[in-house]
Amino acid sequence: MNAGVPLGLSSGLCWGAADFFGGVQSRRLPALTVAFWSQLAGALGLAIALAIEGVRPNATGVAWGLAAGVGSGCALVLFYRSLAEGTMSIVAPISACGAVVPVTAALLTGNQPGTLAALGVLATVTGVVLVSRPHTPARFAPPAVEGDQASPARGGRRVVAMALGSALGFGLFYVFVDAGAASTAGTAAAAGTAGSHGSPLWVIAGARMSSLAILSMIALVSRRSALRWPGRRIGAVALVGIGDTGANLLFAYAATTGNLAVVGVLGSLYPVATVVLARWLLRERLSGGQNVGVVLALTGVVLLAAA
Repeated sequence: MNAGVPLGLSSGLCWGAADFFGGVQSRRLPALTVAFWSQLAGALGLAIALAIEGVRPNATGVAWGLAAGVGSGCALVLFYRSLAEGTMSIVAPISACGAVVPVTAALLTGNQPGTLAALGVLATVTGVVLVSRPHTPARFAPPAVEGDQASPARGGRRVVAMALGSALGFGLFYVFVDAGAASTAGTAAAAGTAGSHGSPLWVIAGARMSSLAILSMIALVSRRSALRWPGRRIGAVALVGIGDTGANLLFAYAATTGNLAVVGVLGSLYPVATVVLARWLLRERLSGGQNVGVVLALTGVVLLAAA
């Protein structure tokens, strides 16, 4: 089995757990606060890893990482805000439609998966679509914000629009990280080593730098209360960032060994973990169709692993 499959799957599950707990914190704190401080905590953890490993920077990898961070920074704010306003088990799968972006990029570049892997991609994407279908009764929806005069339909459309925006940002992140990881691997191969220039750590470091810059700019143009110190919740917020950074690294390493279409879909499985955690911890119910979607997604993973 290609190492990209377990690494890609691990990245998706890790993202799902981080997204769930990030969404929980976004119901208590402004979404920008959660996104900024979690990303900063992840950046500090990444800096320690870079110092320990002693990895020299790769200019091309960092450049691709900077581009990836623009997409992920905007996507995170939209995603956490939609998780705070909407139902997690609906928002998370919609955002996973970003898997279409790396699949499309892989097809356009001629990097097509085999028949079994293609069936796995199809089953996984179908499962994500089924999990995305609205189902939650009103009593499970998050409480309305006091003073909000928007109609439920308008609020629902806004949540869906934010979730789709985050999907595009995440999809671009997958593509740019894959390109950056490929560039570092190519540099290492040319040098005849797999060490200093072969690690994708600097790709993720570049992504983290630009995402923090994007979040800082958003904070400057937002109302003052949008970004504040999380107080006693800083520990939980920091763990979200460390989990997100760990998932980024797992995906970057998966991209160096796996097909972009396959790895991108596996990374986009994070809604499964988010939905399951929301079901267990928040008592959000799943419909029959969504249960079928989860089974299809897992079937797709098995097919991808066997490819």
